[in-house]
Amino acid sequence: MKTLAQKQSAVKLLTEEFWSKNEIVNQPAKIEHSVNIIDKNGNYKIQVNAPGFKKDEFKIKIENGVLNIQAYTSDKKEEIKKNYVRKEFLTSSLARSFRLPEGIDVSNIKARYKNGRLYIKMGKANTVKQMNKKVKVQ
Repeated sequence: MKTLAQKQSAVKLLTEEFWSKNEIVNQPAKIEHSVNIIDKNGNYKIQVNAPGFKKDEFKIKIENGVLNIQAYTSDKKEEIKKNYVRKEFLTSSLARSFRLPEGIDVSNIKARYKNGRLYIKMGKANTVKQMNKKVKVQ
């Protein structure tokens, strides 16, 4: 016959084993949204590492000379087994802002999203133009 201490130890071991197997293995990785900025051939090009989003989840605006990039996504997963139900709510967000140099042609900014990367292209202008604009991601 097991003593109370042995029973408690067995329950503790099962509990620790359950949490260690599920919590660590299935923990979502932290995603770093790294950025490359390139000044080439009269254009600025910004490349943002942003896997896991859809192009319509991006909001890109220029306000008062600042380029704001935001994205948000969420998902729900549910696993139902004989003895338990496991639910996970996964969310991911991105927010980056960049002060633009003078002389950006904001009327002709293009953005596209492909293979987990957001590409933004901005041309340099000879004169300073309006500094507010929303950009649609292609």
